[in-house]
Amino acid sequence: MHMSTKSSRHARKTAQRKLRLQISVVIEPDGDSFHTYCPAFKGLHVDGADEKEAIRNAADAIGVYVNSLVSHGEPLPVGPDCSVEEVPVVPRGAFLRHLELQWPSLSMCGSS
Repeated sequence: MHMSTKSSRHARKTAQRKLRLQISVVIEPDGDSFHTYCPAFKGLHVDGADEKEAIRNAADAIGVYVNSLVSHGEPLPVGPDCSVEEVPVVPRGAFLRHLELQWPSLSMCGSS
């Protein structure tokens, strides 16, 4: 099958788009280790010897979970514990960083 140059360029641009997933995880001490689960992903529970290992294990498990959803044509469970946004393109040499702020309530931010 032959693809036109315009279609080829569009396919390359589409393939280069990146998404940023923001996923909540809950980490809690569990005896001498740490238990971590992800409210957005049913059944996703991991542990680790310390908090850092528990987070790393959660990230690995989330990657497997998301790949499984994609391969089965299932949607991401977007909601309060899982959000998706397209990563903006930044100029060469610039940096993109995301800041997270915890705010007391919606009523204090002018949003309802």
